Amino acid sequence: MVLSLRSITDIAPEGSAVIFDYFDSDAFIPEKSSPIMKKKQEIFQKLGEKIITGFNPLTLDEDIASLGLSLHEDLSPEDIEERYFRGRKDGHHAPEHGHIAWTIVK
Repeated sequence: MVLSLRSITDIAPEGSAVIFDYFDSDAFIPEKSSPIMKKKQEIFQKLGEKIITGFNPLTLDEDIASLGLSLHEDLSPEDIEERYFRGRKDGHHAPEHGHIAWTIVK
């Protein structure tokens, strides 16, 4: 993911928006990871696509600064649930450990 973000900032004009989703770092700590996240990791590993990258939401702005990005908004699972899933009747919910980051190329 870091290489992909760097590639984007290398070619995107200053002021461009880059929006991406990511898992928080707790998703990779067995004691803190949700059962659903553990199942996702197991499935993806069997497919040969191990999930290995995440960010700490508390330091995301610092982490992406070195990639040439500034953080505009970071939605937590609770924010995503409220904004996009509230009132749904189909049983879908925001993913645990999932975040959406809106960043700007510096």
